Amino acid sequence: MKYNSLGKTSLSVSQLAMGGLFVSAMGGAYEDSKKAVDRALALGVNYIDTAPGYANSEEVLGKILKDNSKPLVISTKLGGRPQPFNAQDKDLLFQSVEQSLKLLGRDSIDILMVHEPDRPNEYDWFTDFDNAVGPVMEVLEELKKSGVIKFTGLGGR
Repeated sequence: MKYNSLGKTSLSVSQLAMGGLFVSAMGGAYEDSKKAVDRALALGVNYIDTAPGYANSEEVLGKILKDNSKPLVISTKLGGRPQPFNAQDKDLLFQSVEQSLKLLGRDSIDILMVHEPDRPNEYDWFTDFDNAVGPVMEVLEELKKSGVIKFTGLGGR
């Protein structure tokens, strides 16, 4: 497996990543998901991406990776949880991250992304979209300062 630096981060990630959507209940049985993740890790994949919007992907990955000792880069996203979700509510944004940490069985998240900020009619992430201003930016900065997340990003189509 080849590895590259990820953008301007200090992270070295495999050229192939594992997407979490299809290791959720949407993709099949838990044992099949475990086999897929185990095989990806055996091949050298070290970057796994998930999101609260990927059904129970965070929970499944947390269970599968519980005893993993290999260094991994885990990314997840904000959005969709708790319900009803309001991207302008800082408390809900913090709750979403706390739930992700719990489900993933981790103390920190390598990359936390804003999920599809440009998707029409999804979430109003920013009070000023053109300048990326809003409570979500304050939450991301607080989480970085506290060490809960290492890097931030935007996830979308």
